[in-house]
Amino acid sequence: MTDAAHTAGLPDLQACRIMVVDDNRVNRHLLLALLERDGFRSVEIAEDGVDALERMAAFRPDLILLDLMMPRMDGFEMCRRLRADPDWQDLPVLVQSSLNRAEDRAKAFAAGATDYVTKPLNALELLARVRIHLQKRALLRDLTQFRQRTEAELAFARRMQERLMPGPERCAAVHSATGITVNAHFAPSSELGGDFWGMRPDPRHPGRLHLYLVDFSGHGVGAALNTFRLHAILQQTPFGGSDGPADVLAAINRRLCTLLPRGQFATMLVGEIDPQAGCLRYASAGSTKPMVWAPGDAAPMMGDSAGLPLGLAGQAVYDTRELPLPPGGRLFLYSDAAIEIPVGRDVLDDTGLATLITPHLHEPDGARFLSVLTDGLHATGPIDDDLTALLFTRTA
Repeated sequence: MTDAAHTAGLPDLQACRIMVVDDNRVNRHLLLALLERDGFRSVEIAEDGVDALERMAAFRPDLILLDLMMPRMDGFEMCRRLRADPDWQDLPVLVQSSLNRAEDRAKAFAAGATDYVTKPLNALELLARVRIHLQKRALLRDLTQFRQRTEAELAFARRMQERLMPGPERCAAVHSATGITVNAHFAPSSELGGDFWGMRPDPRHPGRLHLYLVDFSGHGVGAALNTFRLHAILQQTPFGGSDGPADVLAAINRRLCTLLPRGQFATMLVGEIDPQAGCLRYASAGSTKPMVWAPGDAAPMMGDSAGLPLGLAGQAVYDTRELPLPPGGRLFLYSDAAIEIPVGRDVLDDTGLATLITPHLHEPDGARFLSVLTDGLHATGPIDDDLTALLFTRTA
């Protein structure tokens, strides 16, 4: 019976490479004949462990049929050396030996054997086990390749997400145009997430800066697709003009409600730093609480962040609120990963975060401020979501 009859719908096992390692010439040729009669087309023979190891790199077997009792290097030592090499840690090693005591089997498995059959060999059993281990190896290889391809595609998608957000050159340009220094920290989780942020100077009002921070529900491809949907909407949405942050947020929500699948939503803050008025005007769709402080302040002031998340109701109405932001003042925005860190039976929350940053409010280096903050967050507990932290500092 050929291998094709046994493996319909499975990979072509007959093309797999098998190495027979046995010091007995009769046994070697018997195994070679059995395998060739069953349709295997690539079989290599070796006389002992030393001979086999010398042939490994060139032949690259998919399975080894290994005798245990051999001169120069026995099967136990060969197994140990194979498992010590990363290239061969997962290679199936089917031991065939006249040693049939329980302690011999245990010793073989401890050395790295995959399976064990005793001599005299039963041809049908041996061939069945060969096919089973080759099938498993082929499926494992396919799974590994699929995982590697998926990880590469996810890494590419993650890089695309990161490109949605302003980089150092953009932050430098904003500083030149508005006098506002922007420091940003973005650390994606192991999965694709839904955080992103952006900003744009207002050409009609010199020094004014429009900004937003978004956090979509969920993780994975769905959340990532939603960030691209919303980013496209934002590129077509005018900021400034006669509409304040609340009107802008309502317009974004109306468009997003027609695109999001049922049950998905996003929190968002839309704001504008107005240097002439010395304030931050903003509207919140369930975002985290913005924090501001002025030179000399002992603690940050937290804003109200109440508001219906985006994507839940097309006619949602939002409020424009204000926080003071005088020269030298700072605005701190963050994603909810910063306040959902487990602390005992609770989470850090906004108040805990404010307490964490209070000793560092007047750190002159904004990048250093964010570095100390993120170190403190990681020391507090595990962070299992995208972490975004933004610091906007007005020129004193």
